[in-house]
Amino acid sequence: MRHYHIDGLDALRTLAILGVTLFHMFPDTVRGGYLGVVLFFVLTGYLLAYTGLQEERAGGFLLTRYFLRRVKRIYPSLCIVLLATAGVYHFLAPAALDGVRPEVQSVLLGYNNWWQIAQDADYFTRIANASPFTHLWFLGIELQYYLFWPLLFGGYLLLRRVIGTHLALLLFGLLALVSAGLLPYGYAEGMSVTRLYYGTDMRLFSLLLGAVAGLAQAGRQQGLRLPGGHGMAYEAAAAVSFPLLFAVTLWGYLSVDGQAPFLYEGGMLVFSLVFLVMILELGAGVLPFEGLLEHPLLRWFGRRSYGIYLWQYPVIYLFAQRGWAELPYAALGELALILLLTVWSDAMAAALLQRRVPFLGRRLVLTQYVLFLCLVLCSFLLMGTGGMALVSAAPTKTAATELSAQLAANAAAQAEENEKASAGAGGDEAAEAAPREADLHGIACIGDSVMLGASPALRQVLPDCYIDAEVSRYVGGGLEAAQRFAAGGRLGHVVILALGTNGPIAGADRYTVQTESLLAYLGSERRIFWVNVYAPHLAWQQTNNDYLAAMPAAHPNVTIIDWYHEVKDHPEWLSKDGIHPNDEGCAAYAALVRRTVAMALARDAAAQD
Repeated sequence: MRHYHIDGLDALRTLAILGVTLFHMFPDTVRGGYLGVVLFFVLTGYLLAYTGLQEERAGGFLLTRYFLRRVKRIYPSLCIVLLATAGVYHFLAPAALDGVRPEVQSVLLGYNNWWQIAQDADYFTRIANASPFTHLWFLGIELQYYLFWPLLFGGYLLLRRVIGTHLALLLFGLLALVSAGLLPYGYAEGMSVTRLYYGTDMRLFSLLLGAVAGLAQAGRQQGLRLPGGHGMAYEAAAAVSFPLLFAVTLWGYLSVDGQAPFLYEGGMLVFSLVFLVMILELGAGVLPFEGLLEHPLLRWFGRRSYGIYLWQYPVIYLFAQRGWAELPYAALGELALILLLTVWSDAMAAALLQRRVPFLGRRLVLTQYVLFLCLVLCSFLLMGTGGMALVSAAPTKTAATELSAQLAANAAAQAEENEKASAGAGGDEAAEAAPREADLHGIACIGDSVMLGASPALRQVLPDCYIDAEVSRYVGGGLEAAQRFAAGGRLGHVVILALGTNGPIAGADRYTVQTESLLAYLGSERRIFWVNVYAPHLAWQQTNNDYLAAMPAAHPNVTIIDWYHEVKDHPEWLSKDGIHPNDEGCAAYAALVRRTVAMALARDAAAQD
């Protein structure tokens, strides 16, 4: 222990930021990397409690010093990232700044997690409102806990004087367990987990568990007698358990899906306890390989974990918006840029706070100073541009509002148009009849908001079609729509599906089960056409499209309508959200659907002859 430094904690920070970064870059492979955030929460709770008790022992816990330290730690780097990101996006992806001002305000004032929860109430803010700052919900919980911690700490000190240290720690532990019980209590299978995942009350237990450990370990060093010892048996157990817990963490990174029931029915608590034990073993100083955990590379990444966290999503989101994510070695480019920007922002923050210029060695100091000064001037110019862009940005996403109104109008007309299609096609018998050659009458279309937006154009090219398209529909909702069509006698020989924008249709057992259930219900005798997905900033786009590409091999009656390759080189066909087609895009969408269906049915007819 040196100046409250605990050997090996930077290695845990490295482990945490590694999981989060890989999760953002490869969400389909590192499915549980978000657990790194849980590790960060436990570390935060532990360190605030540990250093607070050490300071209280050394001379008193000063509230002003505490808040000043937190502000200096959080806000310089955060403001640099926000302003620089806005400056870059102003030139390279200006549409991403549309309506971003309330989000930036929520980040700076520390309630972004609650802002994110409120946005999930509307489809467009969940899909179209993804932004370079989506990941900063984490800071909301951290800042709220920073504000709340002095009250908790003061309460602990008071309880310690009244009922003793052991009982005070016990009450703190019970508070953490009560908080942990909120998560499974509020969870129901199939529900949206946004409120559970982002809510401060639902995630508080990880911070409180860390606080209990920090108070206990600092208390032990102040003479508090706790069970256990630091003998050879204890050291041997720690030497064995730490690698095992590390392996459990890696398994969680690779295996635990963020919407799995296990996570909300106790899994989050389990991993919090795993991380807690690892921290306690490091804090006790009993691990024989602590020297390895203090490796300079691990310490470098650990000390820059905050900057790496701040920069990763702005970089990843920009690559997706510009189409760079599909270039060879794009992931390496993203990672290199994240690290370079982290070094730059850390140097800028140090220069502002400590008036210290980061020299590399003792040679060419003047040259380095001049270069750093030029970089600072360019940086301030870029951040100034970003500040003006944020101030001048529209307060709401006008494009999403307009699109919402258009889709609402299309949805209102849907039932009426389906009734007209029934009358024009001669009723249910015509709908049930199999197509002859390229007969495009009476086709059933089931989709999400992308199909809903294009529904007027589809009706122009598919005579008497029936369309059941709905905002925010996922693949499970497609089965319900197919059952309604069948009940009304409108589920004909040909069915067009456009599902996969609002969530995965594969990649986890429950998604695959829903997709296969829909295909099984439609049956192998029907001709099924599935429109694939274009939504470049959504994590499941590639997973869904890869699954659809392989689908005809297992289901020969399925043909994929390749909207992805049709639209990816035509950004002018899309609304500002980069997902929903505009008028020109709707016409192209409908033409592609008609062309693909007509050609496939003509081939089927020729094969029958």
